[in-house]
Amino acid sequence: MLLEQGWRYDVVDAVLVAQGHNPARANRAVRELSAWVSRQDWSSILPAYARCVRITREYVERFPVDPTNFVELAEQELFETLLQAESAERQAGSAGGFLSAFEPMIPAVNHFFDAVLVMAEDERLRRNRLGMLQRISALADGVADLSKLEGF
Repeated sequence: MLLEQGWRYDVVDAVLVAQGHNPARANRAVRELSAWVSRQDWSSILPAYARCVRITREYVERFPVDPTNFVELAEQELFETLLQAESAERQAGSAGGFLSAFEPMIPAVNHFFDAVLVMAEDERLRRNRLGMLQRISALADGVADLSKLEGF
């Protein structure tokens, strides 16, 4: 039905993976995600999120984050923006809510990847960094699987 209404197939697929069980919420999320995907700055939003997902998706184990293990300032900065995004008030299943919470993180995400070697030889550092990126990836849980979107 959403495709028949003219929504992009990749947006519909992304939302239905996470919200196919709730048609009303999925309909709202498709509308919200479509609005974001059509933004001129979308080409900077999706890649920042995708970097976090791609580097962590092979790991089944969830790694805890211990701020005392941060070595680089970029780690602390990213963690602070993550805490803000996690605490942002948003409606369940809201693509707009998720992306509004994630968008302010983009400069910190980009700086983190420029300044920090995620796959450090030190396992403690590597697992801590991966854990933080897993938490960023999890911000979209129950909203959409953005890996289904063109350009991911």
